[in-house]
Amino acid sequence: MNLDTIKNRLQAQQIFFSEDSIIEQPTVIGYDKQFRWSWMATQLNTFIMASDLGDQTITVETIENHLKESFDYSRKNYNGWLRGLQSGVGVISILISENVSEDAKVYCKKLKSGKKWAAFTIPVVIDATTKEVFFFDKKPMWGRIYFSFFKKTIQELTA
Repeated sequence: MNLDTIKNRLQAQQIFFSEDSIIEQPTVIGYDKQFRWSWMATQLNTFIMASDLGDQTITVETIENHLKESFDYSRKNYNGWLRGLQSGVGVISILISENVSEDAKVYCKKLKSGKKWAAFTIPVVIDATTKEVFFFDKKPMWGRIYFSFFKKTIQELTA
């Protein structure tokens, strides 16, 4: 799994993407906007931020820094309806590395990234040596209606 794979999968799903830098690492940024009646007639604006750290170790601190910079990027680049007025923002933060700490894996599985007003940050780490993908294992109560979509998106991008 690498950034080219993420780009190809975004393109296959017809998701707009660009390239930038998050936490001083090359990053592929996907953007998708969807309205669904099943989401209680809301619009979800999803930013997918994938960074390849090579052999740098991914720690909880690395994830939190990536989430913060990714969320800041989404706030600066989102120009839709006001968050909270039938509109929300989801940020899927994907970090790829040959070295992933056990704490980082648990952090992603337990979705410890916190809540934001009408916004979600979802951490995902990929161990490039084993091809294992770590992300939330249970849907939280807050924003529950969106998490099947997030899970499907993550699986399609990382499978």
